Amino acid sequence: MIKPTPGDAGLIRVRQHVEIGRRTFLKGAAAAGGAAAMGFLGGRAQAAANLSFVGWEGYDTFLEAGDFAKSKGAELQKTYISSADEVITKLRLGSGQVDICTPYFIHDDFLAAEGLLEPLDLAKIPNFQKIHPTILEYTKANMSEGDVWYSVPMTYGSICMMYNSEKVPVAPTSWTDMLKDEYKGKVAITSDYPGNIFAWAQVAGVEKPNNMTMEELDKVIDLLITLKKDHLRTIAGSYGDLINLLATGEVVIAQGWEPVEVWVGDAAKIKVAYPKEKSMGFIEGYAIGKGSANVDLAHEIINHGLSLEGQLAGAEANSMPVVTSEAMEKASDANKALYNYADLNDYFGNKTTVVPMYPLESDGVHATWDDYQAAWEKVLRS
Repeated sequence: MIKPTPGDAGLIRVRQHVEIGRRTFLKGAAAAGGAAAMGFLGGRAQAAANLSFVGWEGYDTFLEAGDFAKSKGAELQKTYISSADEVITKLRLGSGQVDICTPYFIHDDFLAAEGLLEPLDLAKIPNFQKIHPTILEYTKANMSEGDVWYSVPMTYGSICMMYNSEKVPVAPTSWTDMLKDEYKGKVAITSDYPGNIFAWAQVAGVEKPNNMTMEELDKVIDLLITLKKDHLRTIAGSYGDLINLLATGEVVIAQGWEPVEVWVGDAAKIKVAYPKEKSMGFIEGYAIGKGSANVDLAHEIINHGLSLEGQLAGAEANSMPVVTSEAMEKASDANKALYNYADLNDYFGNKTTVVPMYPLESDGVHATWDDYQAAWEKVLRS
């Protein structure tokens, strides 16, 4: 994410990790198969100096630090996404034409199972060994199968709380602080429904926010509808919108993402708060589409994204955290202050929960991925 100014409303996407359900995925896979049979996809991509990148804007800055791709006689051809399901769609329509992508890490398991991701050769990504062991601990279950990795972590974060320290003198300690009368009409959330559902499931005392019963999900949605009707100023469509609202003082407490504290700049004194109920954590990674004709070069560029130069360039450009131990040591004081690399166990153990994937198939009791999406639609329609 390129550093915005308050005037950049609408340019910054909201993290929407999961927007495409199991049924939609399977139907789309069948359609892609039909398209391939009719000759629309053309099989493996042709080897070329250009590599296709499909992912969030800003995540390419780690890869391109120091014009690394150009030094290899290559150039990233970028397709920026606005939601995580777009990576799934691109892979489904022709994984061989996706050289590097940034699938949300809870998607990696089923993308690999569907044969859409290349198994990574870690011997070609030596900087993988520099990734902090705590980061690996929280990604291994999703990004790997046995000793085979299908994606490698490159940054992380959480859907936390943001507040204006001049308007909210005491840092909020609970998501329920959004319900206080003094903040009515000055509260905002983003359209990141996984983060919202997670937060209010925590408020409702749900033990497993990503594996709720239908009754538990209904209870959480009722809380969100109450929040929306009685307390919210708006549901921000992007982080650009949220930055504007915080910068102008129209919103003084919000659901957000750590870099927002920096992106607002001097317009308002915005700080991060981690509620006692915890925030939803996430870890992002790089993967290679199955059948890519540029596999070796893609490995090399991903390795550069994990180099000290790549990690620090991405952190400086985006105000996001790094994942390698050496980059954590060399990061700027401001970056260290925002992410406190010295105590990652506190971040991942006490402040956040890195969520697993929702159930894809119904067991007759627990809500599925489709159910979660339908529940959020109910909030939007309320």
